[in-house]
Amino acid sequence: MTQGPIRSGLIGYGLSGRVFHAPFIDALDAFSLDAVASRQADTVQARYPDCQVVAGAKDLIANDHLDLIVITAPNDQHYPLAKAALDAGKHVLLEKPAVTQLTQMEDLAARAERAGRILCVYQNRRFDGDFLHLKTLRSEAPLGQLKHLESRFDRFRPQPQSRWREQPGDGSGIFWDLGPHLIDQALHLLGAPEALTANLRTLRTGSQTTDWFELQLHYADCEVVLGSTPYEAGAMRRFNARFEGGGWQCWGLDPQEEALRADQAPTDPAYPNLGAPQNGELATLDGLQHATPTPGDYRHFYQHLAQAITGQGAAPVSLDDACALLYTLERAEESARLGQRLDWTYQRPTHS
Repeated sequence: MTQGPIRSGLIGYGLSGRVFHAPFIDALDAFSLDAVASRQADTVQARYPDCQVVAGAKDLIANDHLDLIVITAPNDQHYPLAKAALDAGKHVLLEKPAVTQLTQMEDLAARAERAGRILCVYQNRRFDGDFLHLKTLRSEAPLGQLKHLESRFDRFRPQPQSRWREQPGDGSGIFWDLGPHLIDQALHLLGAPEALTANLRTLRTGSQTTDWFELQLHYADCEVVLGSTPYEAGAMRRFNARFEGGGWQCWGLDPQEEALRADQAPTDPAYPNLGAPQNGELATLDGLQHATPTPGDYRHFYQHLAQAITGQGAAPVSLDDACALLYTLERAEESARLGQRLDWTYQRPTHS
């Protein structure tokens, strides 16, 4: 069991490392941000002056003083870096998507279990306020059973951007960028579907990767549609949940990301008020009423992770969940390629 704060090393200080990880490692007493692998040494140390900065990920992984390695490198680097970190006896947190192939995730899961180390994937959207509100509506069932759910992550980005996520390669494109958020929420909410049907497209002129998708998850008594378009110029309807007794709709994103991008610390008592609030509406036969969700708190993810590392609880995302997500991504690509509805049948292999 780790004694004292969990000494953490962060690989990468781009958007993910700077916005979604470093602020929480720094904010929680259970962690310490000891080292960062980045070429932006001045930028890192201007924010975290006591943090060591190294140029290469290998130097970070080889640091015997670190307990946890957080990996926010480009997607195709996740597997070799996580493999090296686990083999070095470290706990590992992977930015989503965890890896680019299901077999890689299965291998890492087996390595983590053999080594007795925590391996987890950063599915922070489980702690969005809108998703937590939806979970409550389903579990407490004031509107009855959920029958049809639309969950979207739309943007207005009609022009391709010059960034690695939009370059050809394993794990690139919007489906592997935003799909893991939407799929993980659906599987966490409803479990495994019976089948799925996917459509993945490249719609923007000059785009080199998938930039539009719709994925339908077929359950015995519910239909789920997940999607993203780069052509949403108006308000984004994040959720449209239709129940037997009414419906709930929510527009906009949980304000945490916008607040974090504006450098608002999670420890700020007003956090995340620098982000735009969401709007929610509940509709029944009795009429409409406001039902705006309370913002979530990504600190809860890291708190659960600390409990897992110190032997006091389960990881916030299980290895089974991580593998099921990769299976769904790959199965959806196969469905889109074949133009067919495919059964969803997966069970993580057991390893002796």
